Amino acid sequence: MKASPVKLTDLKINNYEDPFLQHQYVCLGHKIAIIRLSMNMSQKELAHLVGISRSYLSKLECGIGISGVSVEILFKIAQSLQINIGKLMHLRIKDYKTCNAHLTAHYKRMEFLNRHKE
Repeated sequence: MKASPVKLTDLKINNYEDPFLQHQYVCLGHKIAIIRLSMNMSQKELAHLVGISRSYLSKLECGIGISGVSVEILFKIAQSLQINIGKLMHLRIKDYKTCNAHLTAHYKRMEFLNRHKE
């Protein structure tokens, strides 16, 4: 019997009620982080260019703050990452696969840490 895949709702990353939107937010945030890292840019550097705090950028990259982010901030992030806003917002199958692998690994790490915390 084939094991069922880990669902985003199982990961409990944030509290959005719509699992589809939750997945979109997390994958968009992860895409921002991947592009930033590919440019050898720190969160502090990108946050400075965009005009936001590093902690807020961290929340965006985790998908936590994406639902409330302004269009202006997304445009500034895209500009700072030297990418078209359309390309940033367009999530492809490849983006979802990368995001799912990252989330599954994160979930397994959290499970491991929780088991060995006692």
